[in-house]
Amino acid sequence: MLLLVLQIQILIKTLSIPYNQSTYISIIYMRMKGTIMESIVQAKRVLEIFKEMSQIPRESGNEKGISDYIVNFAKNLGLEVHQDDQFNVVIKKPASPGYENRPSIILQGHIDMVCVRDHDSNHDFSKDPIANIIEGEWMHADHTTLGADNGMGGAMMLAILEDDSQQHGPMQLLFTTNEETGMDGAFAIKEGQVSGDYLLNLDTEVEHDFTVSCAGGCHVHVNIPLLRENNQPGYDAGLSFTVTGLKGGHSGIEINEQRANANQVLTRVLYDIQQQYPVCLASFEGGVKHNAIPSKAVAVLSVRAEDVAAIKTLIGYQEKQYLHEYGIQDPGLKFVVEDVATPDVVYADDTTEALITYIYLAQDGVHSVSKSIPNLVETSNNIAIVRENEHTIEVLISIRSSNSNSLEFLAKKMILLAKTLGVSAERTGGYPAWEYDKGSKLEEQAISLHNEMFDTPANVNAIHAGLECGLLKGVLPNTQMISFGPTIVSPHTPMERVHLPSVENVYVYLKALLAKLQ
Repeated sequence: MLLLVLQIQILIKTLSIPYNQSTYISIIYMRMKGTIMESIVQAKRVLEIFKEMSQIPRESGNEKGISDYIVNFAKNLGLEVHQDDQFNVVIKKPASPGYENRPSIILQGHIDMVCVRDHDSNHDFSKDPIANIIEGEWMHADHTTLGADNGMGGAMMLAILEDDSQQHGPMQLLFTTNEETGMDGAFAIKEGQVSGDYLLNLDTEVEHDFTVSCAGGCHVHVNIPLLRENNQPGYDAGLSFTVTGLKGGHSGIEINEQRANANQVLTRVLYDIQQQYPVCLASFEGGVKHNAIPSKAVAVLSVRAEDVAAIKTLIGYQEKQYLHEYGIQDPGLKFVVEDVATPDVVYADDTTEALITYIYLAQDGVHSVSKSIPNLVETSNNIAIVRENEHTIEVLISIRSSNSNSLEFLAKKMILLAKTLGVSAERTGGYPAWEYDKGSKLEEQAISLHNEMFDTPANVNAIHAGLECGLLKGVLPNTQMISFGPTIVSPHTPMERVHLPSVENVYVYLKALLAKLQ
């Protein structure tokens, strides 16, 4: 490092660049960036393809553009390609010479991404490209999700596809849609649409981890009648109250962190305010995605002007209490209170009571842990979204479990609570767990090769998140499956980033595995 500093100082003098700290830091950054990119040798094409993919909108439900890109990619290579009505894509490539009798292989990943931006970002996911910013060994976006989940896996698949020097048995590539919102693409795959002896899913997010089992899940939609009434006399002030600054994160993988849920924190504070001051609730919304822990929730209140100062003081006190509760997991937690115009219309008392009571009492976070697999969350839920519809306030709850009986219990619990409060609830979007196939030939070969190639031993695990392998097992019951991928940190948040050396390592490993599988 000292040598680098001296070199930079000499360069500054030679070029007559006015010296300041920012110039110095910028040059160091450029050198470090150059160094990391020079280390990406075999995966260079992977990053190029990922950049191309980042120019195309691919939010869940808007995948036609990226699906067409993949179709054209295959057609330009002269390969057989099929696109179904869900925009899933299957590409078939014959075996390399001499590999015709090797096991047939499916490479699989999803092409949609979770689109979340910072609250002060004006990024439009329907048209704006996703930035690929490299800092040190990491790539991130510009205050938005990056889409490395699972775009980097998709880019690896396409790079493999166009590499005619790669050795492999008969190979099919399966790109699925709407994974992040309910696995609709995988649900639509029919028997015979794709086939193979082995399936390699590229959607695991920790290098050296091999996933062999995952949770199933479902959604519960609670619909509270949205009844409004004119603001009451004497309520002559308006307040906006926002819970913000939370980490949020993936509601499966990161639920074990016990992070604060903005929807429930807001509800808890509103309940306490109601116990001391006359308050009318005019609006409530929070959360953006079913599989993201809500990091922000906001309510608008109608209050008496004489109570404004006291309510603000109470909220300030509550902020300190909640920082004490969640300060380790969510040190950025912040309560923001702003004066707003007095609402003309507010929620009826029945609507407010049902909404506050339901969210206050509802289970959120870890429900139970596995008794057989250490450190694995077995069952959890996420009070993901609260939003106004035309006639209802919808509370969307995402439930996950690797135990079907426990899943049933928690789903019924959420529905029963709604029924007790006199509001409707329905269960939707169920998907099965992927059960562990212990001792499979694929697992044996994959782990053995990994441990030959790397000093870090492979970690075989189960995850508390949904992978499409559970659904695909339904149409591919005899196909052995395993999942791996590069290190991705904070998926489903604007802090998402991918570790570039792990992209290189995983891609090198994938190429070696394809050539060796027996």
